[in-house]
Amino acid sequence: MCCESGSRTDRILGGSASNMARSHRSRAILSGWLVAVLLLGIPLSQSAAQQTGPDSCDNDATDPACRPAVALAVRATEPPHVDGRLEDVAWGPAPLHSSFVQRDPDQGRPPTERTEFRVVYSDEALYVGVRAWDSRPGEISAQLTRRDEYSPSDRIVIAIDSYRDRRTAFVFAVNPAGVKQDWYSFDDADEDDTWNAVWDVECTIDSLGWIAEFRIPFSQLRFTTAEEQVFGFQVVRNLNRLNEETHWQLMRREEPGVVSLFGDLEGIRGIAPPRRAEFMPYLSATGLWNEKIAGDPFNTGRDRDLRAGLDLNVGVTSNISFSATVNPDFGQVEADPAVVNLTAFETFFPEKRPFFSEGLDMFLFRLMDMEQLFYTRRIGRAPQGVPDPRGGFAQNPTETTIYTAAKLSGKTAGGWTVGLLDALTAEERAQVVDSAGNTYGDPVEPLTNYFAGRLAKDFRQGLTRVGAFATAVNRRLPANLEWLRTSAYSLGLDFSHRWSNDAWGVSATLVGSHVRGSQEAIDLTQKASARYYQRPDNDHVDYDPTRTSLSGVAGDFIIEKRTGSWRGAIGFDTRSPGFEVNDAGFMRRSDRIGQALWIQRRWLDPGKLFRRAAVNFEQHSVFTYGWERTGLDASARASLDFLNYWHAYLGVEWNAENLDPGSLRGGPAFLRPPTLSSWCGFSTDSRKSLRAAIEGAVLRQPETRSWAYEVSIRLSWRAASNLDLTLAPRLLRNYDSWQYLQTSTVADSSHYIFGELNLTTASMTIRANITFTPNMSLQLYAEPFISTGEYLGLRDVLDPKAPRFDGRFRNFSDDDLIVIDEEIWIDVDGDGAGDINIVQPNFRAISFRSNVVLRWEYILGSTLFLVWQHGRSDVNDNSQFQLWDGIQGMFRLPAENLFVLKVNYWLSL
Repeated sequence: MCCESGSRTDRILGGSASNMARSHRSRAILSGWLVAVLLLGIPLSQSAAQQTGPDSCDNDATDPACRPAVALAVRATEPPHVDGRLEDVAWGPAPLHSSFVQRDPDQGRPPTERTEFRVVYSDEALYVGVRAWDSRPGEISAQLTRRDEYSPSDRIVIAIDSYRDRRTAFVFAVNPAGVKQDWYSFDDADEDDTWNAVWDVECTIDSLGWIAEFRIPFSQLRFTTAEEQVFGFQVVRNLNRLNEETHWQLMRREEPGVVSLFGDLEGIRGIAPPRRAEFMPYLSATGLWNEKIAGDPFNTGRDRDLRAGLDLNVGVTSNISFSATVNPDFGQVEADPAVVNLTAFETFFPEKRPFFSEGLDMFLFRLMDMEQLFYTRRIGRAPQGVPDPRGGFAQNPTETTIYTAAKLSGKTAGGWTVGLLDALTAEERAQVVDSAGNTYGDPVEPLTNYFAGRLAKDFRQGLTRVGAFATAVNRRLPANLEWLRTSAYSLGLDFSHRWSNDAWGVSATLVGSHVRGSQEAIDLTQKASARYYQRPDNDHVDYDPTRTSLSGVAGDFIIEKRTGSWRGAIGFDTRSPGFEVNDAGFMRRSDRIGQALWIQRRWLDPGKLFRRAAVNFEQHSVFTYGWERTGLDASARASLDFLNYWHAYLGVEWNAENLDPGSLRGGPAFLRPPTLSSWCGFSTDSRKSLRAAIEGAVLRQPETRSWAYEVSIRLSWRAASNLDLTLAPRLLRNYDSWQYLQTSTVADSSHYIFGELNLTTASMTIRANITFTPNMSLQLYAEPFISTGEYLGLRDVLDPKAPRFDGRFRNFSDDDLIVIDEEIWIDVDGDGAGDINIVQPNFRAISFRSNVVLRWEYILGSTLFLVWQHGRSDVNDNSQFQLWDGIQGMFRLPAENLFVLKVNYWLSL
């Protein structure tokens, strides 16, 4: 959905609403230059560009109208003591800066309360002292939360573009309670909130308002050697009770970007960029308690482990860093939510492991929506092989051991961005004890090396960028895993260009892929759900079971209007059938040529009812390389911010009748009937102690009589300034009259068996955050989950492209079905004997997962974690949805309890 919510950078630093180039890159699409000119009025000449908005500021910073605001930093003879009081003599000589302007709610008007700041520096650090005057100090909002947790509080944000590339910035924020937030901004408006720096800040509240005193070590920034450093610089204040946001350098709502709109910080002289050397050794002790299973040597009821490892970060040059982790442990990371996936595609889960999530922007090369060329969760993945218990017992590892991983990243003075990542994972073996007591180690995941590399060059202060990205995966395969690919490579090129005061933009990518392996491995690749080469009607590809390699290409092109009340984008994307990047990346489908159009009308100034509003229209169409139309849709959606700070959204989408190459999982393309879906939701004022959000969606497919609806509610209560509770129940009901079950062959004829599925899923996310001090917090996460599926009837595909839906299937009657114990046999030819065997398809999946994490930053940069992970789960064939019975049964299941004590220590040399 294109503009219903913004990132934290949008909320705190005043960036524009998310744009299509980032959220819909691969949908996008070429409707032709004529459509672009007619719909968007693209300037095709300099005179046209001047009429829509002068381009002079793109390259001429000498024009006073184009110069940003400037703050001056003064060297401190003796650095100030960071105590949140600003009484040190070091602050006296520093100029006072107080020219703040509202961005919200009344853009351009003077702020309600005065804000002023000074900047000084020493050889080691930059100091920023901010006085936030407040005529009503008793109403200052200061919620006590864990670090990096967003809360409705007053706030001071300091953003530093130390590269001064107008694309990237290091951001430091604090509220009056002293709760820190930090993140890294990239690509002008995107953000990486997993970035954590080691810095200090102290706050005090007095009768005049409140003070924030920052100490930001130069070792946490990246910059080149120069006699005088000039940084991009911004200071933002949030006044929570008025929902007021004021900027030192105004970043207007209608202007795209964030970092490119900063002011400048001058006067920093004689500072040598530090050669950083940071080390963080860790020690981790774990204890596992679960159900003891008689005779099973791997389930004795308890297990213990002791691990040690090291993270390091070393400055190779003044602006190039080397980071590495040896024998990493991620025991403190929250578990993924439970899901029931009945599709042919894997579920995408976001990266949560700190080493891989920090600085991930450097290795982000988007393909479409969540699809990407490099998906770090491939590193340390769950083993892909399955052990043979040989009549006894087997213990399959849940993840692959990471021996080591390393990153080299940074940006040169000449505008070159460089990033390299390499990781080595172990050959993982499942332990097996057979029926005779003999032991084995079955390989289930091969020794694997992962590599990703990024090289990019900025021109015109980041308004133009050309880059390259490469990935490589190499495996050493044991004999039983030769069905995996031995190697996989990809190379991507990307280009972006913005002009006319950032009002217009164009971007393009071109990617090639190549995979190698045994005949079996490449045969499986050809038959995979991404392409289905084996489809009997797939006459635009050559299926060859003797292949030992496969190659493909992909690309996209987008042109967009980024500013003004009317915005839009057009473009195209393509992926050849042989395109495959799932060894290192994440991709669902290849074999596509796509076209799309996006148009938005937005209102950014408050009116009589709405504070902001936007209406979007989108249209997409998709074809295979054989020009089979697999997608045609149109949608309209609206997003509304009310004057009382409530938010609402709604939308509707229509999908036309299209061919679906994947419905029969390798069979012929199926004519998918039209679908109509709609959704809506609202949320209350996030500043209030009691908050609520409700979302709903409905889908109908009238021709098939299929339907679905989903309702989710989020209730949050801030019971105290340091205690926040959240309950988020969710209910999904779905009747699907044609859910795929299996493909069977009878007398050389393929039969595609579908069922009428009645699905019900209920879950609830429970969170409690208790913060004792800004450096100590307790976090609780729990999720009960129940999902049942009952198949009410079975059917076989007769003609996948029949004009009417009912003509595409043969429905099996009770006389055609033979039930024996838990198995169902289908009599296809009417001779009374079972021809197709189906294992009982009905199911009930229940689980309960919880994490409790105590986090204590006992000294600056060093943390102790105490973790309790609890889990219970079961899958059976009881398809009756009974909520209370399911909850009771959930807590009668055998439990698994994992306790982790992890301590690390930060050393800076």
